[in-house]
Amino acid sequence: MIDNKQIAKNTLLLYLRMFLLMGISLYTSRIVLETLGVEDFGVYNIVGSIIVLFSFINNALTAATRRFINFNLGKNNPQESAKAFSASLTIHFIICIILIIISESIGLWFLNTQLNIPENRMYAANWVYQFSILSACIGIIGAPYESTIVAYEKMSVYSYLSIIEGVFKLIIVYMLVICTTDKLIFYSALIFIVGILISSAKWIYCSRNFPICRYQFMVDKPMLKAIASFSGWSLFGQIAYIGSTSGLNMIINIFCGVLLNAATGIAQQVNSAIYNFVSNFQTAFNPQLIQTYSSGNLEVHRVLLSRASRISYYLLYIISLPVLINTSYILHLWLKEVPDHSVTFTQLIITFSLIEALGAPLWMSMQATGKIKTYQIIVSSINALNIPIAFVCLYQGLAVESIFYAKILIGLFMYIFRVLYILPLINFSYMDYFKKVVYPTVAITLFTICILLIVSTYLDGGEKLLITTPLSIILCAGSIYYIGINKQEKQTILQIIKKWNL
Repeated sequence: MIDNKQIAKNTLLLYLRMFLLMGISLYTSRIVLETLGVEDFGVYNIVGSIIVLFSFINNALTAATRRFINFNLGKNNPQESAKAFSASLTIHFIICIILIIISESIGLWFLNTQLNIPENRMYAANWVYQFSILSACIGIIGAPYESTIVAYEKMSVYSYLSIIEGVFKLIIVYMLVICTTDKLIFYSALIFIVGILISSAKWIYCSRNFPICRYQFMVDKPMLKAIASFSGWSLFGQIAYIGSTSGLNMIINIFCGVLLNAATGIAQQVNSAIYNFVSNFQTAFNPQLIQTYSSGNLEVHRVLLSRASRISYYLLYIISLPVLINTSYILHLWLKEVPDHSVTFTQLIITFSLIEALGAPLWMSMQATGKIKTYQIIVSSINALNIPIAFVCLYQGLAVESIFYAKILIGLFMYIFRVLYILPLINFSYMDYFKKVVYPTVAITLFTICILLIVSTYLDGGEKLLITTPLSIILCAGSIYYIGINKQEKQTILQIIKKWNL
């Protein structure tokens, strides 16, 4: 049975968190860019990408931890969940050691010999790199605790800790403005300290509230093997994903320098702020997607998958549409100095994210099955094409935007593969999926964007933003209600309106 009340409560808490964090993020990003300058901001962005590149293993392990804890909770087996947690934490400790060894050898060589960083900022870049390594290690150790909080659907705690982290970042911005030392080094050090504080809070909360988080060193070979196998195949996906983000960032740096890294960083921050509208919703849905599968209730699982896919896309699209139409004006309103190419980069990255939002519930369902070997090999191979294609595009002298157009096409191919591969595993017919997910999302997109593009040709600047934003919301809301949701969902909306006298 779908626990709609729990999903709604979790979603509401996550959205309250998101609105606060989005406001903090937009403000702090502007001040950090202004205070550090475009060059130092680009240096911070590219150096951080190195650590992200080497910490992809942690993301695979985190996915495995969430899957095994949720799966066993769905089967009402807390003992196995406890084994999964302890095994995961042991593996995370090992990964930390490996990360440090690789980062202080290959990573350090790559930073100092291969990246295009101004000579006078190499000293600061090395400090940023060391703090980034430490921050990554803190995140790796804290990941199983965060996974447990989400698995138990304690979204209030998850939200409060995130808000506290956001407040700390506001304090960091103030300290950055008044600091008289090297601001880039100072900023990196403070981000590391905040990471320690937040991870410590997660550890204390989980240790006191969840019996499964009482770590016991044990060599449970079946559990270690299961998690390692799942993580190993997830690793293919993480490598390809990092290649399509941090890897592209490094290729841009090698061919174009840190100024275009700054443009990429701005585009990614805007996209992250917008995508939070979807990721929070998906976080609320994820535990029940896994638990309905593990309990054998495939009918409910299919309903959840269909609903999560549609609503994920609607949430992102309704926010993205006015941003896509008014990108240039919004960026100039937000930033005092807008790096070149930021507008186009932002529009293209958001377009890619719309495809990912529609496909994300599919790979969540895939993780629930645990049968990810063939899936990861194929989808990761498709995603990995981003790197050679980007290299060839820039080597041949094509515009830097070409690599993002290629990224969008690759994202579309990955979505098609997910549909074709995953639906048979959960007995979901292609025609039903097309009627329930593909048709309404495509119809709504074509209808609304055509009208907005026609209207926007007669407007400009602030007038364009003020008119197209409410118009896009009205068009999206109306078309979603009449085309994008089923009768039961319409009745639920009407009941909510009646209850609140709206």
